Amino acid sequence: MAGMKAILWDMDGTLVDTEPRWGEATYAMAAAMGRELTPEVRAATVGGTADGTVRLCAEWAGLDPTDEEVEKWISWIYDRVSVLFAQGLDLLPGVPGLLAEGAVSGVPMMVVTNTFRSLTDQALDTIGSDRFVGSICGDEVSAGKPDPTCYLTAADRLGIAPDDCLVLEDSTNGMTAAVRAGCRVVGLPAADAEVPEGAVPVSTLRGGSTGLDGLGIADLQFFWEHLGRRRVG
Repeated sequence: MAGMKAILWDMDGTLVDTEPRWGEATYAMAAAMGRELTPEVRAATVGGTADGTVRLCAEWAGLDPTDEEVEKWISWIYDRVSVLFAQGLDLLPGVPGLLAEGAVSGVPMMVVTNTFRSLTDQALDTIGSDRFVGSICGDEVSAGKPDPTCYLTAADRLGIAPDDCLVLEDSTNGMTAAVRAGCRVVGLPAADAEVPEGAVPVSTLRGGSTGLDGLGIADLQFFWEHLGRRRVG
């Protein structure tokens, strides 16, 4: 297929509905630290790094953890989320069809996530790791989203320019990372997620319809082309 050379997928909240599990674990961790989270503080952790989530919750609880203590809390939340993942994960609407078509389209697809390798592989067992040519995880890059390193790494591993990639992201941090990397970015924002400048909400591209349900690879190719026209327009 001419034009778009790769599709880069965020995982949590884009491919699979993991955010409620992360939310449950984050609220539980904050309570264990000594102070219940508000929805506003929880929202600030969405799409962020594990380190950032732990430090934000610790600050909220009035704690000043050492680096070693932060690592222990990261292990704590990952253990909790792993148990929740094992209870089952649901692919979001439209994802199964796009993954099936993408696997035979000749357009390589890669997962780019802040989630660490251990949980990513656990989720990919449900999603279907065979659908992707690879994945970039949060513990495999020097800085997580909103830093662009993960998306720059993905493009480099594929041997293509970031502008050749279409990115699908739900969080402000993720969209920001992809925009900073120079990718063309379609936002699938949750209710409270801000779409940064340079990304375009899928509802704008679909005339008001949200989500990926009913879309095919040809639609994603159209989105990529449209986003390119916006850059030169």
